[in-house]
Amino acid sequence: MLVLVTGANGHIGANVVRALLVKGHKVRAFTRKGADLRGLEGLQIEHVNGDVMDLASLQSAAQGCDAIIHLAAVYKTIAKTAEEIVEPAIKGAECVFQAAHDAGIKRIVYTSSVASVGFSYNPNVLRTGDDWNDDAHNPYYVAKTQSEKKAQELARKFDIHTIVICPAIVLGAFDYRITPSNQLVMDLINGTGQTYKGGLNLVDVRDVAAAHVAALDKGENCRRYIIGGENMEVKQFGQLIRKMTGIKPIHLPFGRKATLMTATIVERLCKLVGVTPPFTYDLVYEVAERFAYYNFLNTLEDLEITSRNGEEALASAVEWLLKTNKIKHSRHNKVQAAFEHYQQTR
Repeated sequence: MLVLVTGANGHIGANVVRALLVKGHKVRAFTRKGADLRGLEGLQIEHVNGDVMDLASLQSAAQGCDAIIHLAAVYKTIAKTAEEIVEPAIKGAECVFQAAHDAGIKRIVYTSSVASVGFSYNPNVLRTGDDWNDDAHNPYYVAKTQSEKKAQELARKFDIHTIVICPAIVLGAFDYRITPSNQLVMDLINGTGQTYKGGLNLVDVRDVAAAHVAALDKGENCRRYIIGGENMEVKQFGQLIRKMTGIKPIHLPFGRKATLMTATIVERLCKLVGVTPPFTYDLVYEVAERFAYYNFLNTLEDLEITSRNGEEALASAVEWLLKTNKIKHSRHNKVQAAFEHYQQTR
């Protein structure tokens, strides 16, 4: 196939492009003018400039393509206004589906997130692709939920076979700008992040890429497919970081109410001095003492793929952060030595 990939230069995008090429597909990479293209260097692909909020540029790029993988989105969990995340997500979805319809494209792989699936207060409850986040507060979580619902609506309106991929916390290589997912690891190693009461799911970006490529010819129409790696407590996540790097992350033992109160105070203080807070109330609301635990066996079965465990996903992130010098200088050598020992003994 000739596949149009929006957001091809991003973390997931650069890995999806590689996975497409391995499978023999041709790639038309849709990126904004002036975008950081380091993740696509040396690849035999066609480059097209445009913006997913500009319908004309998408209409032009979509001509002659067999399918679209829509990845372009604003991925940040702290923003000055919700609109800077929500508006591009919804407008981008509208433009992508309209462009596909105009070009006669009948297959879209739409990238969402487990942010649209939501979390549980009970660690024994595994959420599935049938669940929706009906209690989203953070702008990114709101954007993912609303834009995906819009995509489902447009898929039916234009009769376009659409597969929705909902990745968990995506870790690994070719993330030059450092997404909030890899930043979670980076901050814990650098001593600026903390673990907390709750649970998460880590997935290797290579498995996320494989799911996107498989969805080009597999999967049920308008089905939401969660792609994850392993459900684990956040504290266990911190313990794995210590095992790999020799760095013991700070753990916040407080319950949900105390953590939310702390977030409120920190956010207000940062606003007073004019700096970006390390976390916000709405972000803490999403994760504190909640569990991002998922059942995604249907994804592995329907798309005929496998996924690495959480430790493997985390190791790929640590390796990338070391390779790109994202570990602060005072800790780099210690972390490098510890990680090399970890790799030799695992």
